[in-house]
Amino acid sequence: MSLCCSSFVLLQGSCFGKTIVALLRPTKLLRSLSSRSRYSPPHSEEITEKIYEDLNQRIDKFRKELNKYARASFRSRSAASSLSNLRAALSDMKEKQRKHEAINSIALIPSNVTLEVLSNGTTHLRPCVIIRTPQKVYLFNCPEGTTRFLPSLRLKSLNVCDIFATRGTWDHIGGISSVLLSKEQGAQLTRLHGPVDIKHFLECIRPFTDSDFVLAKYPAPVEERPLDIGSYKDAALTVHYLPLSGLRGAAVNEASRMDLNRPVKPIQGVDIAYLIELNSPPRRVDPTKLIELRIPNGPLIGRLKNGESVTLEDGRLIKPDDILFSEIAEEQPNALIVECVDFEAVESIKNNSLLQKFIDGTEKMNFVVHFTANEILNSNEYTAWMTSFGPQCMHIVLNGSGPILPHIESIYRNHALLNHLSPNLFPPLLGSQFDGVIGQDDECEKREGNIIYAHPLQRFALRGSLNAEDPITIMVKSSDIESKVNQSETTKKAVDDFKNECNCTECSNDMPRISFLGTSSAVPSKYRNVSGYLLQLSESSSVMVDCGEGSYGQLRVLFGVERCLEILLSLKAIFITHAHQDHMNGLYTMILRRHEAFLAKGVEYRPLVLVCNFNVLNPLRTYSRCFCDLEPLINVVNISNRSPVFRTRGDGRNHLRRGDDSRLSGIMDIVKLMPRSLFDKVEWGLTDILAVQVHHTRMANGFVFINSDGRKIVFSGDTKPCDLLVEHGMNADLLIHEATFEDDHERDAAFKKHSTMKQAVDVGVRMHAKHIILSHFSARYPKVPALPDYLDSAGNVSVAVDNLSVRFGDLALLPKTLNVFRELYQEELFEIKLRMEQRTLRKQAEEEQKQSGNSGTMGVDGTRSQTRKRKAAGDADT
Repeated sequence: MSLCCSSFVLLQGSCFGKTIVALLRPTKLLRSLSSRSRYSPPHSEEITEKIYEDLNQRIDKFRKELNKYARASFRSRSAASSLSNLRAALSDMKEKQRKHEAINSIALIPSNVTLEVLSNGTTHLRPCVIIRTPQKVYLFNCPEGTTRFLPSLRLKSLNVCDIFATRGTWDHIGGISSVLLSKEQGAQLTRLHGPVDIKHFLECIRPFTDSDFVLAKYPAPVEERPLDIGSYKDAALTVHYLPLSGLRGAAVNEASRMDLNRPVKPIQGVDIAYLIELNSPPRRVDPTKLIELRIPNGPLIGRLKNGESVTLEDGRLIKPDDILFSEIAEEQPNALIVECVDFEAVESIKNNSLLQKFIDGTEKMNFVVHFTANEILNSNEYTAWMTSFGPQCMHIVLNGSGPILPHIESIYRNHALLNHLSPNLFPPLLGSQFDGVIGQDDECEKREGNIIYAHPLQRFALRGSLNAEDPITIMVKSSDIESKVNQSETTKKAVDDFKNECNCTECSNDMPRISFLGTSSAVPSKYRNVSGYLLQLSESSSVMVDCGEGSYGQLRVLFGVERCLEILLSLKAIFITHAHQDHMNGLYTMILRRHEAFLAKGVEYRPLVLVCNFNVLNPLRTYSRCFCDLEPLINVVNISNRSPVFRTRGDGRNHLRRGDDSRLSGIMDIVKLMPRSLFDKVEWGLTDILAVQVHHTRMANGFVFINSDGRKIVFSGDTKPCDLLVEHGMNADLLIHEATFEDDHERDAAFKKHSTMKQAVDVGVRMHAKHIILSHFSARYPKVPALPDYLDSAGNVSVAVDNLSVRFGDLALLPKTLNVFRELYQEELFEIKLRMEQRTLRKQAEEEQKQSGNSGTMGVDGTRSQTRKRKAAGDADT
């Protein structure tokens, strides 16, 4: 983007920009520059000077107007205000220009640049890569779950400042919201490159972040940079946007005639490839030349390194070439990232003018990252295009066909330990057959000549070399599990006792079966994903309750590719408890993958029933209008409800009081609302479904299911203790209740409308639930929450972990895991207990300080009172 474009955009987005736009109509020059600023003009400095000149002319105009009218008049005050705003805007623009020049200084050109694979698309996460420099991280595609996987590359969301999407679909942009929300307040600008309307969609879902008490805002400002800008440049690199004609986008009005047995077309029909060219690296300073030229230490050397010529005190002119080494760092500076969805896109990328210099051999292409699916990738036309870049070009294939390996060490190590306890309760995960270390060697990758099917976390050097001293690895070894189990006699005994108990219990095939796809609250952690539960009622019927971000990835990894397809075919409905992102952001992927499963199996499509309130529907409709129309794929059962509570003012009239949910009365019989063409009690295996309004957001619901065998299963959703849920869940066979907080966080739980662990257990006791599983734990408890003794005393309470899959006949085994967890997670539980004791000590100290302060105040007041009495007595005597 040119300096002119940057300056003009910054002016509009500055703190004074809105005032200027409101007070002043843009001149012809600014309007013309605004239209031209979407491209990169050849003479940006000249145009920037014209902007300054135009602003100065307007300042002169308002100065004259200010002198013309009386100082107290409205016109004079208006001119003074406009003059002040223009001066501030001019100053702001110059400051932004100065920062822009500093950012692009040669001193900031990195000497080390790597291309790194965050995911190859084989397990949880869709394919994505990053380009990393010491100062910045550039992310190419941001699918669901990106935030959870970034720490695998020792990164945080805060490091990501530029996100490039190759397509305008959820598989490519679904994780952007979570990346933005997990940044710290005041983080620097995040740029979204490629598809349009992403920012609009983010603003649509922003009010439904996990905040009911203040207006939720993204911590970092966001700038959208669409395709027609053409390119992006900073100190490290230049990224060119290459449009692909590709698959024609579907118009929104085509929904009514959409063929449900054909692939869904994206709304934005132009996909984008990205050509990355590293900027020339800085040459190193030769200290011997500094000595020979007698250049003093200090700022002169810095100016020479920045490319400036300097004049010494003795009059000699020193140029940068006089003190720099002649050689430059070893580098492979060019890379292309591409995803072709059809042969029209292949033809488009073949004929792109910016790539011809690499095809004809004028310049060398070093890396091409292919997100292209195998159907296109293996075609003769595409293969010929790949070959045209020459044998030196390395082709990195990331389309889900690479080696199936663990992507996050923590998930697989922890689950391998649980699988050792009971393979029935904790089935092996997709990729768990790997036993060893995933590093930078060639053992894990699939290579065919210069084509690499890369493994997760694999890195490639664009400039400089890889850090071999501190490699990024994933280690999952069975020997580590054995050592953990045998760490002490008490641990070994607890594990053996539980395994014997499991062996004595016949493996149950009893339905229903509940699988926990996510058990974390608000944000995912290394060990827990956000909320998602699969309820399998029979082999041919299942429903989901909540569908947080990454739920599909969890489902795929838990059941494997083929079994996952079968479950998607059997999935009848998704029930969303409320519109917070940690409960609904995985919905879009689940709808699309289910549709693809029907197409893959050649089965006629049946719409998915979506049971939710209208706060869930609003973002879904926005997404359908901007990116990919999902509405024809679903049949909505809207359970929006409000329970108005009235208060009486002095005038005797009733007035609605919002936010008071102390008296809930919202019960909804969902069976009566189900579409007759899709719902069948026998086929679904459900006779009754109730939505019960609970104490969380204004339209939050719990759900009560009764299956064909009369078993009652209750999902609380997010709520503080709710009498209405107790009433309608009475005598439940299974209660799955949230337990976000520890017991000493009761005040926080009440404020945020969640439950403590003790409160959740008490709800189950009052409900006379036969089995209670606690879930939705705060991310401060990554592996396991606190396990107080009263859980054992209850005898029917257990705590959920991700990828737990339990049939009804095995529910009695779950409470017996508590003792094993205490042994296996001793360190984690010790930390929890230590933090709890520290909080208790702080509270005691605060109470003592308060009491001592009060007594001191009382003592002072008492002394003053006695003094007054003596004075009064003396006055009386006198």
